[in-house]
Amino acid sequence: MKVVMVKQPGRVLFFIGLLVICFYLSLTNAPLSLAQTSPAIIRVAASGSDTGTCGSAAAPCRTIQYAVNQAGPGATIRVAQGTYVATTTCLTPTGTAVVCILNKHLTILGGYTTSNWSVADPQAHPTIIDGQDNHRGIHLWGATTGEATLYLAGFTIQNGRAQGATSGGDSQTFAFGGGMLADRSQVILKQVLFRNNQAIGGSTGSGHGGAAGGGGLALRDAPAGTSLEEVLFEDNEARGGAGPNRGGFAIGGGLFTFRSAIIGAHLTFTNNRSVAGSTGGSGSSGGEYADAQGAGAAFQVGSHAILQHVSVTGNVATGGNAPNGNAGGAFGAGIFIELASTVNLADADLRDNVARGGNGANQASNASLAIGGGLTSSNSNVIINRTTVVNNTAQGGNGDNFQGAAGGGGIAIQRLNGQTAVSVSNSVIADNVAAVGSGAWVGGGGGGLYLQGTDATIVHTTLARNRLSSANMQGKGIVLLAGATASVASLANSIVAEHSQHLGTAALHVQPGNTMTIQRALFTGNGTDTGGGGTIDGLGSLIAGPANFVSPGTPSYDYHILGTSAARDQATNSTTPVDIDNESRASFAVADLGADEYAPIVLAVLPAGTGALTLRWQTNTDLIAGVDHYRIIYSREAGASAPNEGSSPINAGIQSSFTLTGLTNDKAYTFTVEARDNAGNVLALSNTVSARVVNHFVYVPVVFK
Repeated sequence: MKVVMVKQPGRVLFFIGLLVICFYLSLTNAPLSLAQTSPAIIRVAASGSDTGTCGSAAAPCRTIQYAVNQAGPGATIRVAQGTYVATTTCLTPTGTAVVCILNKHLTILGGYTTSNWSVADPQAHPTIIDGQDNHRGIHLWGATTGEATLYLAGFTIQNGRAQGATSGGDSQTFAFGGGMLADRSQVILKQVLFRNNQAIGGSTGSGHGGAAGGGGLALRDAPAGTSLEEVLFEDNEARGGAGPNRGGFAIGGGLFTFRSAIIGAHLTFTNNRSVAGSTGGSGSSGGEYADAQGAGAAFQVGSHAILQHVSVTGNVATGGNAPNGNAGGAFGAGIFIELASTVNLADADLRDNVARGGNGANQASNASLAIGGGLTSSNSNVIINRTTVVNNTAQGGNGDNFQGAAGGGGIAIQRLNGQTAVSVSNSVIADNVAAVGSGAWVGGGGGGLYLQGTDATIVHTTLARNRLSSANMQGKGIVLLAGATASVASLANSIVAEHSQHLGTAALHVQPGNTMTIQRALFTGNGTDTGGGGTIDGLGSLIAGPANFVSPGTPSYDYHILGTSAARDQATNSTTPVDIDNESRASFAVADLGADEYAPIVLAVLPAGTGALTLRWQTNTDLIAGVDHYRIIYSREAGASAPNEGSSPINAGIQSSFTLTGLTNDKAYTFTVEARDNAGNVLALSNTVSARVVNHFVYVPVVFK
C-alpha cells in the first residue's frame, strides 16, 4: 500500500522571484508622481473637478489619481461616497490601474460626504474603486523598501483585473494583484473589501501558461509594519493561463504574499478561487504540473504572518486539467504556506474549503494531487491555536491510468526539504474528508491531519469524524509518513473520536520509521484506534469512554463536551491555561482533554471598592438547562469577615451578577457558583475563583487618540 509522497512545487517560486526582479528593473525608469508641495488634506468627490490645485472642501478633485499626483509626502486624501474608475492615465509596466502610487507616503480614507469631510462612515457612504474588469484597482510601488507607504481605510476595491500577456517571458505572461499590487511598500489596510477581482496569467502559444497570484491583493517584499485589519476577501480569483506544454500556476485567490511580513486581525476569506491553467500537452514542464495553491491566502518564500480572528470559508483550489497528459494538483484551499515562511494562526475558523486535483489522461503518481483542504504548509513553520477546521475536502483528480491521491482533508504539513514544524493546540479538526479520484490505485490518507516528514506537537486538540473515501487509504484521523526525514509527533491531552467509517482502518496510522508519542488521550468510537507499523509510544496513557459532544457533525459541528464526557478532569498534567474559547482551564482542579474545557458556568470576580467584590457569571444554556436559581459557595482566609449578604451558601436567585460587601480588606476569598433546578438539585458548578479584597485603587485617565 502506498501513501502519496507529494512533490515540491519549488519551481513556482523560481518563476515568481524572476518575475519580481524583472518587474523591479522595468520600473526603475517609471515616472514619479507630480507636485510635491500640496496641502496636507486633499478632498475627492465624484462631483468634483480635476483642475489646478483642487482638493478643498468647496472644490474637491474628481479622481483619486489626480489627488495622488497633487499630493506631497505624508498627505491625506479624503474621498467622498461614490464609485471611482480609471478616467485618468495611470500606467505601469504591467498594465493600467485606477490608482498608481509611486514612491510616496500617503493616507487615503473613504466614507465621507461632500457635506461632511470630518467624520467618515464607510458603511453608510460606500466608497468604491472599480477596475471595470479592465484595470487593476491600486498599484503601490517603492523604488527601495521604505520609500512608499499607504494607509488605506474605508474602501471597496472591486472588479480589478491584472492580465498577463500571451507572449514574452514570465515577467510579461505572469499576473499579480488584480485588486491591489504592492511592491516593496508598507501597506496598512483597515475596513477594506476586496470583491470580484482577478489576476489572470496569459495563455501562451509555447511552453507553459502564465502564472497568476493574488486575485484580490498581492504583497511582494512588504516590510514589517504591514498590517491588515477588518479586511474582507470575497469572490476573488487567481487563474493560470493555458499553455501547450503545461498550464500556469494559480496562487492566492484572495491574498498572495512573497517575502513579506504582515500582521492581520479580523480577516475574512470567502468564496475565493485559485484555478490553474489547462493544457492539451504533456501537462509537465521542468518536473512541475499546473498546481493551484491557497485559494483563500498564500504565504510564500520567507513570508512571516501573525493572524488572529480569521474566517476562511468556501474557497476552492483547482489543479489544471491535462486530457492528454498529467494534470495539476491542488494545495491548501483555505491557506497555503511554503518555503521558509512562518505563520502564527489563532482564533480562526477554516471550513467548507475544497482542494481539487485536475483531471488528466496518464496521471503520473505525483500528479493530480489534492493536499490540505483547509490548510497546507510545505517546508515552513506553523503555529495553530484556538482554531476550528471542519468540513474541508481534499479531492484527488480523475485519471485514465492513475487516480489523483489525496492527503489531509483538514490540514497537511510537509517537509520535503528544509525546516518544517507545526504546533496545534486548543483546536478542533473534524468532519474533513480526503478522497481519491478515479483510476488505478495510488494512495492517500489523513482524513483530518496529514504529517509528512515533519515535527509536530498536538496539544488539547479534538480530532473527530474525519473520513477517507476508501478503506485502502490510511489514517482516518491522522497519518504520519516520511518526507525528507521521518515524522516525529506528540499528541497530548487530546481526543481522537468517532472515526467510525472503515472499521479496519486505523484512526491514527503511523508508517514504519515514524514516531508518535501519546501523553494522555481519549480514543473512542474509532473502530480501530491505531496502526501502521510505526512507533507509537504512550499507549498506556489512553483512556476509554464516550466523548459526548454537544452537537457533532452537520449542521452545528459543535464539539464542546457535555458534563457526561469521559474527557472531563483527565488532563492531569496539563499546563495549557485556556481552551478553544479562551476560557480558563487553570480555574479547575484538573483540566479536560480535548479542545474544550467543560465550563457550563464561567465565573469572574471583580473589585467593587473597599470591602467589596462583584461576582459575574455566564451560563451556557447548550450545556445545562432547567436552571431555577444560583447559589454562591465561598470560603475565606482566617481572620476574614463573612460578607454582609450572609454565610455560605448565598442564594443569588436568577441573577447573573452579585456584589458582596463587608469583606475584610487584604484578605483572600474563594468563590464557586452552583446552578440548581427547582427541586434543589445541583445541575452544574462554575470554575472556582480566588480573589483578594484591596483597599486602594489607582485611577488612570482615559486617553482618546
